[in-house]
Amino acid sequence: MITYKTSDLFRRAKQLADLEGSNFIGWNESINSINEAYIGLYEKLISCGDNSYVKSFRMATGSEKLPEDFWQLKGVYLWNNGNLETINRRADNSGIHHLSYELRNGEINLYGNPNDVLIEYYPKPMTLTYKPNDVNIGLESGTYLDCHKHCFVYEDTDTDSNETLSIIDLDGYKTTKDFIQIEHASIKKVILTEDYCAIDRTDNYLTIYQLSTGFSANVAGGISGFTTVVTESGKLLLSKYDALTSKQIIYDFKLNSSSLDYYQVKELSGFAYCKYFVCDDELTDLFALNPMNKLTATKTIYNPDDIGTPDKLIYSDKKCYFLDTTVFGVLELQDDELYFGRIIDNAPGVPVGFIGIDNRTGFGYCVKRFNNYIVRPYCEDTELNFPNSFYYQILSYILAINMKAKQGADTSLLSSQLAMAEQNFEETLGSDAFQFPRMGNVYH
Repeated sequence: MITYKTSDLFRRAKQLADLEGSNFIGWNESINSINEAYIGLYEKLISCGDNSYVKSFRMATGSEKLPEDFWQLKGVYLWNNGNLETINRRADNSGIHHLSYELRNGEINLYGNPNDVLIEYYPKPMTLTYKPNDVNIGLESGTYLDCHKHCFVYEDTDTDSNETLSIIDLDGYKTTKDFIQIEHASIKKVILTEDYCAIDRTDNYLTIYQLSTGFSANVAGGISGFTTVVTESGKLLLSKYDALTSKQIIYDFKLNSSSLDYYQVKELSGFAYCKYFVCDDELTDLFALNPMNKLTATKTIYNPDDIGTPDKLIYSDKKCYFLDTTVFGVLELQDDELYFGRIIDNAPGVPVGFIGIDNRTGFGYCVKRFNNYIVRPYCEDTELNFPNSFYYQILSYILAINMKAKQGADTSLLSSQLAMAEQNFEETLGSDAFQFPRMGNVYH
């Protein structure tokens, strides 16, 4: 395998397109172009019979769900004492007693009672990303406690020198000075969402403030009281553990001028005395911090101690991102059973919070580093692990041609170089007369 990173690929394409040092192609456009080119090349590799990425599994007669990473089928073979016999797709007018297979509704169905079958398939092509450069957002000095999109909540003082909390909106719409008077020592955690700011306090109260109305109310907090639930879309809900039923109860609420009305929307098993939930909008995939400040979830987390004790969480696209002073990382589901944690960055800075996982810009969170407030990327610089250098060359030329075309420049030289690289690549592919065909079209 030849190891490159996506940033290497983009840098080479800019060299070929005479765009070195230029921001003519933005991050989002470059990511889209890279992935479109990669998928196109991946499909061509499949049609040429390249086996570099082929995966397989075995099964017996009946039905089985296709793997989560299934993209295209390569072949289905009867395993007979180490010998392989091609199994063809079932014809529409064929019965179910002949040896055959069928793909339907995300499953593979085998007919004819085979007892050992090998299925080879091409997995989904990976999504390629690279990190945009950090951005200094120029916040004034102060102690910033959380953020959401372009809004930041920070500690302030009013005209009487009382300690307060304020919100600054970088777009200017939701800026609010001194919306609550509270001492620094009384604050355990601040959660800022689309329309609410929740303050978890050391006196075992949870204060809820609504940005759009200015209404606020206190509810019981602490280990046996309410905690916050933030959904993927940024909605704030409340949750409370019922020790009598051993259930975690999730509530929606309505904030009046000085009181809060709440009603139950979900009941969950487990999560005893957990806090600071994040989840999908359907409230089915949840993450929280347990009483030891370790991550826990609806499904099992593999080696949760490796993640440490996160300070900030956010849920996005079936993943949970976590952040503290030492690491920034993500929990991803594998095989529909286990969440595996992966560290993306070490020592990212003093956490402020998540601005949101924004796939238009590549940015995800804000930290304080060397007295500057910096917005940092959530994505990684993907390691490509190509089986040979032709993949890198071909993708570089495809991207460079796209860049040239956008400039209205001549692409003929790059196109001829691309054609030569593709011809050289195709000549390197193995041609085995005994290789099984990718798709069978002869029916029993």
